[in-house]
Formats: sequence, C-alpha cells, structure tokens
Amino acid sequence: MNTKAPSMPFGARPGAAASRNASGQAHGTADTLLVVLLGIYLGSLLMEGVLRYALAMAGVPNALYLRDAIPVATLVVLFLRPLLAQNRIDLAIAVPAALLLFHAAYSAMMGVAVFSIAFGLKIFMFIPYGMAMWPLVRRRIDLALTVAAVMFGVTLAGVLVNFFLERMPWEGLAYETAFGEASTTRMWWIRGGTSRLPGFARTSFNAAMILGITGLLTMLKFRRPLAQLAIAACAMAAIVLTTSKGMMLAFPLAALWLAVQQRRPGMDGAVLVGAACAVTAALPFLVVFFDLGSAMSSASFPTHLVSVWDRFTTMWPLAFGLLPDGLQALLGAGLGGIGTPQTYGHAPHRLNAADNFAIFMVVNFGLPGLIYYVAPALCLRRVAATQPAPVHRAYVGMLVIAYGYGMSINMVEESFFAVMFGLCCGIAASTWLRPARR
Repeated sequence: MNTKAPSMPFGARPGAAASRNASGQAHGTADTLLVVLLGIYLGSLLMEGVLRYALAMAGVPNALYLRDAIPVATLVVLFLRPLLAQNRIDLAIAVPAALLLFHAAYSAMMGVAVFSIAFGLKIFMFIPYGMAMWPLVRRRIDLALTVAAVMFGVTLAGVLVNFFLERMPWEGLAYETAFGEASTTRMWWIRGGTSRLPGFARTSFNAAMILGITGLLTMLKFRRPLAQLAIAACAMAAIVLTTSKGMMLAFPLAALWLAVQQRRPGMDGAVLVGAACAVTAALPFLVVFFDLGSAMSSASFPTHLVSVWDRFTTMWPLAFGLLPDGLQALLGAGLGGIGTPQTYGHAPHRLNAADNFAIFMVVNFGLPGLIYYVAPALCLRRVAATQPAPVHRAYVGMLVIAYGYGMSINMVEESFFAVMFGLCCGIAASTWLRPARR
C-alpha cells in the first residue's frame, strides 16, 4: 500500500499552502477596504458643497482635510506591502512619486515657497493614488461601474434641484479655515446674469466634470441603446445648466464614440483622443506665440463665450509669463508655480488658473510636463490591444473628457478628476508592467 503523502512541491512545508491562502484572504479583505475608502473619498468630493456647509455649521471646517489621510495612507500601504512581503517595489507608485520629489526639489532650488511646493504635492499625489488603486478597481470593475452610476444619479439630481430652487442653502457661505477664508460653494454668473449651478458639488465646473465622467461610466454599465441615449441626454441637459462650455463639447464626442464603438469594435479611438490631445496642447501655444488674442475684441465673441476671449487675451499669455528665462524654462516654473499654490507663495498677485490642462502641466514641469500630458494618449493602442473591451472604452472616454474639457479649464487641481486621470495612467502603466489578456 502506498503510504506516501499527497504530492507537493519540493521543499514545501505542509502548512505553506494554508499560509498562502490565509495571506491571500487577508490581502483581499484589505483591498476591499481600500476600495471602499476610495468610494468614500470620491463621495465626499461629490457632495463637497453639502459637506463643507455641514462642517462649517458644526464649527469644525478644518475637519474636511482629514479625508486626505485616505490617499496618503493608501499609498503607504500599497507601496510597503509588496516591499515587505516580497522584497518588490511597485513601479506604478515608485516612479511617479520619484518624479514628483524630483520636481519638488527643483522647485525649492527655483525659490518656490515651501508651502506652495507642499500644496503642489497635494494636488498631484492623487495621480499616483489612482495608479496604485487601478489593480484593485480592475478586479471589481462591475462594482465600480455601479458606484459610478449612483454617483451620476446623485450629481444629476443635485443640479436639477439647484435649478428648481435657484439657490442652494449653502451657496456663497464663507468661513475661516487653517488656510484662510474659504467658501462652501462659489456663487458666480456668466455675463447676462445666468447662474452657474453647482448642485451638491462645490462649483459648477466640478459638477460638470463629475457629470461627464460618471455619465460615460454609466453608459458603459447600461449598454442598451435607449438607456444610453437617455443617460447621455440627461447628462447633457445637466451640463448645460452648469454652463461649462468645454464639457458641452467634450461629453457629446465621448458619448457618441462609446455608442458607435459598441457596434464597431474596430474603432480604437486613437484618432479622436490624439486630436483632442493635440488641439488642447497646440491651441494656447498658437494663441500666445502668434499673438492671435491681440487681434480679437470682446465684442467679437458672443456673450456666453466672453470667458474664451479672456483666456486668449489674458490668462494664457500670463501663464506662459510665469516660466523662467533661458534653459530653466525647460523644467518649468517649478511644482506649485501656477494655480492655487501661488496663493500661498511669495507672489500671490501673479495668481493664474492656467485654464488649460497642457499649460498647467508645462508651467509646473516644463518639457517633461508635456511628456506626462501626452503619455496616456500614446499608450492608447497598447491599451486597446491588451485590455478587456470595457476597460478600453472607459480609457478612451476618460481621455476625451480630460483633453477635451482640458482645452478650456485646468481640472488637475480638482481631486475627483486627478484620481480618475490617475486610474487612466494606471491602466496605461499596467499594459507595460502587467499586461492583461483581452
């Protein structure tokens, strides 16, 4: 009678398999918790107007910043876990973190204020956060699309309620925080008195950005043509109420591509994304360096498009004026050298919102910033060839929003967008580090 033990790998201990299973279960539980925390964080951005109002009324407005512990702790956990357990460095976290530290050091040498650099790190940390979270979200893609559909419904409802009430209770409330005076939501209008509706979000452009992104993901969740048409129509109606012109252009393009590509899988979206990426980057360079703005008058623009004229004649030229002279311009003005971080620096009077995705990247990082900007678009064909169809479609849709809406606004400072763009970067990185089969 054969009394040998069942076959096992040479040198394996009898309890090794059980130990691995227990470790896998522990990691699975931890990963689920991290995904839940990601949902909570994004939900707080979704309802930021309401949240700021509630905290201000409770007398603890600074408690809002406690939520940033979620991405920081997640990055630490996801970096240390493979390092300690497998003696392996996760390049999807290490590489962007190292690049940010390099640019932070350069900024310090350029004389950028320490707090501005720290604020810049806070803004851009959400991109490595999204990259780190992508493998966890990928294993729960259907759940992620369901959550996105819920977020779409909540944001849509917020804008519609705002339209019927005309003004939310928390709009315009100002209060003091650790960083000076802040507001629950921004009250503003376009010329002619049309109100820009934020809904439950903090600003109208935040609401438009969330509607565009979650609307596309909801279309991926519900694939019947009539359902997709209804979702796109509702999203577009709410986006119009926010008056966000860039999203009025970007969302229909992305939604149309999704609807058509579902019936023509051969369309990989490379032309659409490449065109959006190129135009967003080229337009401000053409306007500024060929001095196109000086030939335009505000009267030549329709009332609702005067903000476009402002970008052409003022915002974009002043943004390029932030770059240092000579070869130093190749590395930009330094991390924190443009946008909100300027408020806390030595020259707040030069505050410039960039109002263009490519400009924001170039002024912060110089020539490398342009490379970071185009890299996701350059990886699209590889994503199409290696990733499952839903991932490929989401990737294209998100990039059309990023580049299309980014033509007229800088959304990188908004954490919801930065996390989503980080997830796109994570998809691109995964095709090189751990390619998936279609």
